[in-house]
Amino acid sequence: MISASVKSDVRFPADTESQIARFTELVATAIENADARAELAASRARIVATADQTRRRIERDLHDGVQQRLVSLTLRLRATQAAVPARFDGLRRELDSIAVGLVDAMDELREMARGIHPAILIEAGFVPALRALTRRSRVPVDLRVPATMRLPERLAINGYYIVSEAVTNAVKHAQASIITITIGITDDVLRIEVHDDGIGGADLAAGTGLLGLKDRAEALGGRLHIDSPRGQGTTLRAEFPITTDDAGLPHPEV
Repeated sequence: MISASVKSDVRFPADTESQIARFTELVATAIENADARAELAASRARIVATADQTRRRIERDLHDGVQQRLVSLTLRLRATQAAVPARFDGLRRELDSIAVGLVDAMDELREMARGIHPAILIEAGFVPALRALTRRSRVPVDLRVPATMRLPERLAINGYYIVSEAVTNAVKHAQASIITITIGITDDVLRIEVHDDGIGGADLAAGTGLLGLKDRAEALGGRLHIDSPRGQGTTLRAEFPITTDDAGLPHPEV
């Protein structure tokens, strides 16, 4: 409710009431828009969190179910192979080939599970997960991150996915000779930078992967920017505020 008054005998203009009504409508619309934006941001954050929880559940199911079953079958097959008399050399070779195939299948499944949700991220922490990620890269990676850094889980998960996708894109498309990852915290903001010395030309609008990273960052109140002039490499920068919701959680040591 909006009211207006004066302490003198001055009369309001004839259209004052209609102007106040229009102003009231504008204020109400602005409040509704602000509420809608806040609800949209909260909804996007919930969607990201739910997706991450689903990823973790699928990874756990793969590890505790299918992977363990394959391990058991491989061990039984090796035991059977060892029990086959030497004169059945052809059968022994066939069993060996099957066992090798099972091991390859386990490796592929393990890599798939890691892509869905890296267990090491929760089990060992943000920095060990990044180190494991960089060791698997086909392009050399210079990782610059405080060894003692610890992050609230939501930031660790999203920071990891952004670095992972940026490294994957650089390896696949940048023709880079080195990738440099710099991560730190200043003024309660987690800052991530991934730079490669490749051919540049990356465009947020050109691929769903990079656009998905931007959406993920913004859903958590952060922002993501890419600078990629042709022939001068690509730099991805992401920032995430450490909010009051993270109070009480381990704070990074920088």
